[in-house]
Amino acid sequence: MNKVGKYASCPEVDDLELMSMVFELTEKDKMVMWSEGYIDHVINKLPVYARDILEKRKEKWEDTKDFYEKKLNEIINDADFKNKLKGERKEFALFVMNHYPELRTLLFLIYDGNLKDDDLRKFVYRRRFTSRKKYLH
Repeated sequence: MNKVGKYASCPEVDDLELMSMVFELTEKDKMVMWSEGYIDHVINKLPVYARDILEKRKEKWEDTKDFYEKKLNEIINDADFKNKLKGERKEFALFVMNHYPELRTLLFLIYDGNLKDDDLRKFVYRRRFTSRKKYLH
């Protein structure tokens, strides 16, 4: 939790101070609050006239998350994927690496039966603020 989240969780919060802290945050820090799931708490503590600062960004990130959810559902409903999902892990891994390399972390979570909403949020965050460079070969 960043300093804004910690400040918002205090019992007595000065809404103007919180608003100025939110203004000072970078886009990356705001998205961290969303990916870790405490942005709603911060939004509720902001003054009414300043809530749209985070609400509009949250909507955009939720739309991106919904896009990846739909994409995953399409993949899950594919007959080839269902067959590989029932097979051995090694065959599944090769299939995923050849067909869906960008979604491999989420697909392995599906294989293990552990995919959660938080995983999707963190995936969207990593896609947006990846530290690795993608080079063309």
